[in-house]
Amino acid sequence: MKKTKIWVVLAALAAGGLLVYGQKTAQKSFLLRTETVEWAPMPIKVVPPGLQQRLLHENKEKGSQTAVVRFPAGYREPRHYHTTCGHSLYILKGRLESPEGPLTPGTFVYSAPQERHGPFLARVETELLFFTDGPLDFFVEDKK
Repeated sequence: MKKTKIWVVLAALAAGGLLVYGQKTAQKSFLLRTETVEWAPMPIKVVPPGLQQRLLHENKEKGSQTAVVRFPAGYREPRHYHTTCGHSLYILKGRLESPEGPLTPGTFVYSAPQERHGPFLARVETELLFFTDGPLDFFVEDKK
């Protein structure tokens, strides 16, 4: 878990400064214990239900966000793309299958705007650090 906390702080710094403890939208440095943030459904209507997130930071001005995302075992995220942001994934635990091969703990992936990626299949419950560099939009390419 120590590595998880370090990555959360690093992601927060990369996001351009985050918050004073407990205020997710302030633009100042902060420290946040991820276990104190409740899991909530991901607000993406075009994917199957089941994804959950712990939203750690949201910069409303830039539209960027940082979250820990949980894929339940057996979850399949369809092939998709984004037009308004790129995003980074850092696998914390579990395993996702992707066209590029397995994504396991310690794997980092950056997906640029307009580039198709996925599908992703969670073989086991999987958690990842998720960072967007702009507002998240989501366009599904396959409907499987």
